[in-house]
Amino acid sequence: MAKEKKMNQRAQKGMDLDSKLMASCARLSSERYQAFVENIEEGVYEVDIHGNFLYFNKSLCRIFGHPPEEIQFQNFSKFMDEESAKKVFEAFNRIYETGQGVSDLQWRVKDKEGNERIVELSAALITNKEGQKIGFRGIARDITDKYKTQEALRQSERRYRTLLDFIPYPIVVFTPEGKVTYLNPAFTETFGWTLEELEGKTIPYVPPELSEETRENIKRLCEERIILRHETQRLTKDGRVLDVVLRAAVYSESGDEPSGELVILRDITQEKRIARHNEALLKISLSLPEYPDLDDLLDFISSEVKGLMDAEGALVILLDEEKNEFFFKAAAHDDEMAEKRVKEIRFPATKGVSGRVLRTGEPVMIEDVSKDPDFYSVVDTLAGFTTRSLLSVPLRSKER
Repeated sequence: MAKEKKMNQRAQKGMDLDSKLMASCARLSSERYQAFVENIEEGVYEVDIHGNFLYFNKSLCRIFGHPPEEIQFQNFSKFMDEESAKKVFEAFNRIYETGQGVSDLQWRVKDKEGNERIVELSAALITNKEGQKIGFRGIARDITDKYKTQEALRQSERRYRTLLDFIPYPIVVFTPEGKVTYLNPAFTETFGWTLEELEGKTIPYVPPELSEETRENIKRLCEERIILRHETQRLTKDGRVLDVVLRAAVYSESGDEPSGELVILRDITQEKRIARHNEALLKISLSLPEYPDLDDLLDFISSEVKGLMDAEGALVILLDEEKNEFFFKAAAHDDEMAEKRVKEIRFPATKGVSGRVLRTGEPVMIEDVSKDPDFYSVVDTLAGFTTRSLLSVPLRSKER
């Protein structure tokens, strides 16, 4: 019996020792936690269900710009304007209703001197042992400098966008991944797409046959960070092919890391067309002595016009006034046999698109001849070719 009593006493002492050890560990853990909370850069806070501060660390005082006695038991609304207080109240109310915390709230608070500070905070619901909702706790960070930097960047972006909006050449700003972040009105006017259509997307304006060339140019741009001039072609929204000259540069907003690419394009389609026209006219003028025969000269001119227009054929149609008939004085065609056959064809001067041009004296351009009531298909049948579209202009002699 005495032996059993001693064993129970020893067991009791062991239990007391374990309890003391556990209490000591809990106290040490609490002290370490308290020391950690008091020494971190972020502000830590707890408020009751009405938003009154019950606990906060030293860092929160620094972030708010107020001493502890001015924060303790005060409502959060005291440190901000009415609009900010309303937003924070709505956020706390959502947390209370849903039980889901948030991590991206922003407060505009006033420090002791009345200066505005921007505070970012998280907030989570506090419940007691019975599960009752008793308040909120979270972490606060002073993001004033970060906010001012971002605001300055936004203002700078607005300024450069305003400037780029007035530049008459198409301009695009891409991300390093090739997604559109900005394009100016001149781009929309030239290519047809708006910023709303393309923002965050790639532009489908590279002709398939130029895909490899474009990839090489992008690689070159990344390596050299600038392309001063490159002549190429780009597609418009409605499928037209434009000759363009582009300049491109990689830009960085901070450091050496690329932030994006700026591309300036200039439509030179009309310039190149005029240059080709002038070149053809010069070539014809210089070749006049080589063609003393009118038929040969007209054949040569037809060939040059055909190449200039990138057409299948170019024909010179004259009027035989005595017979009131049209005949083909000169011809140039991809099909040499058709070129010979067409010179043997005559048709009434009242027929076809040529008849309309003769009557009105006005040029005519038809994209689909099958839809034009004046088109005279007999000529196609006799010559052995198929006309799909045509341009017909009058030849004038003085007033005729």
